[in-house]
Amino acid sequence: MSDHRKVRALMKDRVATVHPDTSLKAIAVLLASWGVSGAPVVEEDGTVVGVVSQGDLLRRKAAHGRFRIAGAALRRKETGSYASDLMTAPAVTVGRDEDVSRAARLMEERRVHRLPVVDEDGKLVGVVARGDLLRVFLRSDNDIRAEVRDQVLLRDMCVDPDSLSVAVHDGVVSLRGQVERSGMIPVVTALVRGVDGVVAVHEYLTARFEDTAATDTGDENVGILSARKHPR
Repeated sequence: MSDHRKVRALMKDRVATVHPDTSLKAIAVLLASWGVSGAPVVEEDGTVVGVVSQGDLLRRKAAHGRFRIAGAALRRKETGSYASDLMTAPAVTVGRDEDVSRAARLMEERRVHRLPVVDEDGKLVGVVARGDLLRVFLRSDNDIRAEVRDQVLLRDMCVDPDSLSVAVHDGVVSLRGQVERSGMIPVVTALVRGVDGVVAVHEYLTARFEDTAATDTGDENVGILSARKHPR
């Protein structure tokens, strides 16, 4: 899988952060100055312990002066004055080596707009937002075609890229030509479908030989994959 499908390739490494002891007012100033809706709450050693957002600040403001019977955690969130009181914990984080699809699923499942990115020790290394993930689908047709030819065909499948026609229009890839064996066709199609920016794959490939099931030779340690000429 290409590196730009990993979170580390899309994340921002400059992150607005707050300490658990940061005051409500200081949090509001920081969010406004950075133009972000939330910030990770980070300990001195870089460990992410929570996330505080504009929504947390607004809930704190709305609860001011209101009598309410609630649990200790909610009372602290509605009356507290520091990040440790207001934050949502534990933080929903994603590893820097996770696939982009994993980050997207987390955002959808947890209904968040950004995720702190952590290393193997849970230390903050960046942040990734929904807008960052959308960059995956903003690649040019030329970039997509180049990856299909150079990565999928040449490196992954050991196929001469010039032996097939690869056309890309608005993210839709059309494949035409003849490969050596029919079993290669679904593999090529699946690999192309996994390329960043690909919306759909139209496959018009034929095969020189059609793969058949392995032939039993009587020796349990030997299997022969036979092939027959593919009709044109």
